[in-house]
Amino acid sequence: MEAFQIPTDEQVKEVLRKIPTLQLRRAFFEKLRNTEWVEPLAKEGAFKNPPEPEQAEDGLIRDVYWPEIGYLMRVAPEEPEAVVKVLLTFGATKNAWVKRGVFSIGASLPAYQAARLEPLIRKWQPSGFGWRTDPRDLIAFAVNLIQGEQYAVGKWFAALIFKPSKVRGRREVSFVIEDYWYEQGLPELVEVLEDDGLELVLPWLIAYERRIGHLRKGRDVTYISRESLRSRGGIHDGVEQVLIDAVRDLAIKAMSIDASGAKLVLLNSNMILARKIALFSLSEAIRQVGNIEHLQGNLLAAGRELLFDEKSSDDSCRIDYAELARAVADVSPESLEPLTQFIEIGPRDDDDHLREWIGKDGADDAVIDEQIREYEDRWKHQWLSAIGVGALPAQLQTKLSELDSNFGVIEAPREPTMRITTWTGPNSPIDQDEMAAMTPSELVSHLESWHDKGDGWGPAPSHEGQGRALTALTATNPKAVAGAGNLVERLRPVYLRAVLRGWEAALKADLQPDWAQVIELIAGVLEHDIESSFPREGARGDDDDDFRWAKQAAVGLLEEVVKGRASLTVPDKVMAKFAELLISSAADEMAWDEYIRSGVDSGMDPLTISLNWQWPIRIRGLIYLMTHGKDTEWYDAARSALETELVRVDLRGASRAVIGEGLGRLLSVDREWLTPRIADLFGSDTGLSVEQQIALTTAMAVHHYHSTLFELLGPAMIGAIRSEDPLVVGWQTQSDPLQRIGEWVISSIIHGHLSTDDPVASEFLSVVPAKVRGDAFGQIAWAFMHAETVDDQIRDRFADLWDTRVEHVRNHSEDQDELSGFQWFVKSNKFATEWWLPRLKEAAALNPHLNTERYTIGKELAASSGIDPRQAFEVLKLLLEGRDEADLVAYDLTLNAVPAVIARAIASGDDGLKHDAYSYMNALGEKGHLSLASDVREILDLGLSNSDANE
Repeated sequence: MEAFQIPTDEQVKEVLRKIPTLQLRRAFFEKLRNTEWVEPLAKEGAFKNPPEPEQAEDGLIRDVYWPEIGYLMRVAPEEPEAVVKVLLTFGATKNAWVKRGVFSIGASLPAYQAARLEPLIRKWQPSGFGWRTDPRDLIAFAVNLIQGEQYAVGKWFAALIFKPSKVRGRREVSFVIEDYWYEQGLPELVEVLEDDGLELVLPWLIAYERRIGHLRKGRDVTYISRESLRSRGGIHDGVEQVLIDAVRDLAIKAMSIDASGAKLVLLNSNMILARKIALFSLSEAIRQVGNIEHLQGNLLAAGRELLFDEKSSDDSCRIDYAELARAVADVSPESLEPLTQFIEIGPRDDDDHLREWIGKDGADDAVIDEQIREYEDRWKHQWLSAIGVGALPAQLQTKLSELDSNFGVIEAPREPTMRITTWTGPNSPIDQDEMAAMTPSELVSHLESWHDKGDGWGPAPSHEGQGRALTALTATNPKAVAGAGNLVERLRPVYLRAVLRGWEAALKADLQPDWAQVIELIAGVLEHDIESSFPREGARGDDDDDFRWAKQAAVGLLEEVVKGRASLTVPDKVMAKFAELLISSAADEMAWDEYIRSGVDSGMDPLTISLNWQWPIRIRGLIYLMTHGKDTEWYDAARSALETELVRVDLRGASRAVIGEGLGRLLSVDREWLTPRIADLFGSDTGLSVEQQIALTTAMAVHHYHSTLFELLGPAMIGAIRSEDPLVVGWQTQSDPLQRIGEWVISSIIHGHLSTDDPVASEFLSVVPAKVRGDAFGQIAWAFMHAETVDDQIRDRFADLWDTRVEHVRNHSEDQDELSGFQWFVKSNKFATEWWLPRLKEAAALNPHLNTERYTIGKELAASSGIDPRQAFEVLKLLLEGRDEADLVAYDLTLNAVPAVIARAIASGDDGLKHDAYSYMNALGEKGHLSLASDVREILDLGLSNSDANE
């Protein structure tokens, strides 16, 4: 470490007299490297009273930059004790720059020194840690404390960062750091936690499940968060999933040390998700531990206890139970002998309750007994299949073989499946679990006899609230009302709607309802008058006034049924009946009247409207019916019904949006019918009506480019380009409709399907505004960035097309905005630096506004300077020319490109370039880039070669 001299009191006082302004203080403190100045400066009061936030002229609060904190951050590793002593005086400050600096320092100090900051942090805790504070510093601070054996303070601070807190009055969860950083940071913390990490983090998961309503008194649905602890099964990343992974990984570690104790910690939470974690973590610990004696004395004993605990037979535990059973079987097959009895007991449902739940009204006892046996056998089939034949005792292997013969082999028995959850809203007099405990006849009797005597909102239950609970129930158990007849006459429309919506959700999860009951209820609802015989109860919104919404739900369910899906087969005769209902019974003039009476200006785009009104929902269903094939018995009738509906004048355009959305399906099933109607539906080069514009823009927004679709829609695209008025959009997306046409044009050219002489391409490249053309080029380049690979021929055609457009702009300077999307070529990482760097230079020269884009390329430009330092330097100057220093791109270039590009220009061996680089550096320094010279010198001192710069 460099030896520094301690300044005298006079020297310190003299310096402080000479730096009264912010600029002078900034110049001094940013260059000060002498670590011996900390205490003398503190003694003279240099670090007292950091500036408080100020209110700017626009009314916003602005944090005043305090350069002193930068010096403290720089010297803290060499003078930790002195710096911490200074930091502890900042308890009253609200300056976000100061708070940011303190946590940055705390993350880099020796842990015993960082722990001294606890009193300061406690003072800041009520008001927060400052919006400028880098979340990575907060995480690193916690990790630093724990790694440095400051475990008590580290756990306290980690809980501040990672333990969820409730948002008052709402079922939401909040954290000190944003979700993204939470997801990144928690795994870092888990890696450094000691043996008691499970006891620290498990309460965070419990708190999270309570906050979001999964774990409440008398109700535990935490199992819906994760079917398999091994993987998320397609569930997107999120705080909850990261928390589950963290507890799982810590539990594996804890099981390896003390399986009995870890099991007790998890099960004492009385949370089904924790039991699942216990099952899985124990299985992984058994697989990881190589000490046979330890297995015999600890892990296996805990494994046997968990496997044959009655509560582990909960169906939500099946996958994780199977993991543990397989792990135990690998090391001690004899330990699974009790499994035969465990499986034979079957699901732990009360037999009388099971009989009432499965049995239909008036059914013969022998029929009920058979259904109960099938229910139990299917449960056994799922569990035995998940465990696998290799882990099963011989008797259960035989049983699995029999069940496979009866029900078919389950292909992926340990793969997660989709679950349906409920939502919050108006209250129900009974919850979903209470409904699930009823037999179908009990449930229907309750629904038809219950009356709303309150106002519906707040704590008072309502029909709507009960309907939502009913939807959630039938979504997970579509046979919850099986066997109960005459529902249309017995139940209010709100409950009929709830059941129909629940069945629709069940179908999406590949759960099969009672088809006969579905047909009966849909037919009954569609044939019923719009008026209801039930007087409305409660306030507005607590009950359905009539059958309007029930009818819409019936048509929506029909649409879902007729979609067709590989994983759930609807018998042909049943599908034929659904087709008949959709074609005939759903042909409702009142639905059309309701749709057109709602008015044109609803604030929704036509495609969104089509999802919310009965009439267009039926049109979508008719298209789905047609896609089953021209050889089906209902095809001609479905097509005829579609033609009838399309004759109507649809000013709202929902039907045309449905046609645009279904274009690909119609083309696949009946090109001969569709082709002669393309001009009528989508328009031609002579022009487009509003309805045709909606159909075209929806089709292009919904579908990816395809040469056949391009050929069909080409004339309509020309008509759209020539339109003097803005196009009416069928589906509001980020892309302008003309830009989307351009994306298809560019795609057709770079795939080799068309040339620039094609009529659509020619029209787009000559008529559409230059900025729209530039956005289209940028969008395709953006797609390149997100593609794992791009075929060389496609890339090269795109590069050639770009060069032709640059040539066009050279000759037509008024079209300079066509070059505005070039930054995506740079960022895509699909084009060589030698190709894009000179083109970036020319684009920046041809289009002075190119550098106004908010997307940053500083790092890419810095890397390019290792390949061509002169061009990189010249591009840098072009991009920074005339730019406000507060601009985001200027900030990015200054931070990520300027020092590296200048340093490599100086080190290039080109004397002229070296001279220009020094001149430019000095000019930037005069504008306030005070540390630039030292940053450049630091890079030069590293002696980076061109190859280093390109890494």
